Order: sequence, then C-alpha cells, then structure tokens
Amino acid sequence: MRCFLAIEIEPYIKNKINETQEIIKESNSAKVKYVETENIHLTLKFFGEIDKYQIEDISDIVNQTIDDYDKYDVKLVNVGAFPNIYRPRVIWTGIKDKEKTTIKLIKELDNKFNKIGFKKEKDYIPHITIGRVKEVSDKDKLSQTLKNLKKRYHGKMEVKKIYLKSSQLTPNGPIYENIKEFNL
Repeated sequence: MRCFLAIEIEPYIKNKINETQEIIKESNSAKVKYVETENIHLTLKFFGEIDKYQIEDISDIVNQTIDDYDKYDVKLVNVGAFPNIYRPRVIWTGIKDKEKTTIKLIKELDNKFNKIGFKKEKDYIPHITIGRVKEVSDKDKLSQTLKNLKKRYHGKMEVKKIYLKSSQLTPNGPIYENIKEFNL
C-alpha cells in the first residue's frame, strides 16, 4: 500500500488556499493541476509502497517520537514555487511556527525512519502543495502573480494530530484514506 505521514489542514485554511488557487487560475498564465480541497495536507514523510509490518514499525516510531511533543500552533503563510517562481514546477504555501517544531519533528522522524530502511530526505522545507505546473503560457505573468502572492496569509491552526495515510492513484487524482491517527 502506498503511504505517507501527514498533518491535516483545517477547512477554513483550505478555503483560503482555494482562493489562492483561483487567483493563480485567473491569471491565465499556466496550465496547473491544482490539489483538490479534500487532499490539501502537509506531508511529513512519504514512504511509497509499504506492507502491514512496516505500518506497525512506522506506528511504533511515531508513537515514541510524539511523546516528546505537545500540540502547537502553525501559520500557513507565503506562496512560492519549486525550483523557483521563474521556473515553477510546484506551487506551494509555507508553514511557520515559533519554535520550528514542524522541522524538528520531521527531522527526528526522518532519522528514525532511515534506521528502518527508508531513504533520508535531503533538505526539507515544510510546505503544502497548491498545484503542479503542467505548462506555462505566459512566464512573466505567472511569475508576477506568484510575486504578488508571496506574503499571502492563509491562517493559523493548532497541530494536534498526525495521520498515516494511504494514497490510491486514480485517473481522476489520488484518493487518500486515514489508516492511523496519532495524538500529540
């Protein structure tokens, strides 16, 4: 089963992200595959194909790790692109929290998952994918639109849970399902 570890995003923030998607759409500067509202999330770790034994190992690591973490607040702010706004492939919004808890959590989990055979991430920039750019028709207009959205604020939320999710790929886009839930 194809799985990943994620933080769910509050519905009102998803609505703000939808507004950002609309602004980019209205610029008519690129063909973008936007992330469906129900699929907007923050990925902590993508595992790929795993079996039921690995699910148990992953669950044990998550449970042990989150013992050291309390609920915390994050702000979803800024809009950017990978590799950059002049050659965008992925359009995203960022995550900020005072103590950099999200990055600490990701790095700690990543180190532990590496010990059980999962590839370690190089540099991780916590972000929520807004859309994937398929084709650019007006490079200048798209980069200007992204510049104008750079400081966009999507909202603040409390991180209380982490989810292990399965991802089934379909012609209409992925279908995500929660397999396990972990409380901070």
